[in-house]
Amino acid sequence: MKVIIGLASVEATLADSKVVDFAKAGEKHRAERSHKNKEEKVEEMRKRFEGALPTKKTPVKDFLRKKKAKKKR
Repeated sequence: MKVIIGLASVEATLADSKVVDFAKAGEKHRAERSHKNKEEKVEEMRKRFEGALPTKKTPVKDFLRKKKAKKKR
């Protein structure tokens, strides 16, 4: 017994499953890179603040809050 499947329908299903939305994929990767860059900057700030203000508990967070509050004014 031989079953014949329409070749065009199989190809169409395979093609549909491999379609990549470049706008969506690009946004995802852009967001990941942006997040990674921000984390690197914050880590660098932590090291600088630790050297300058070793007694302060959360110097980076305080600095960023102050900066954000200044922008809102």
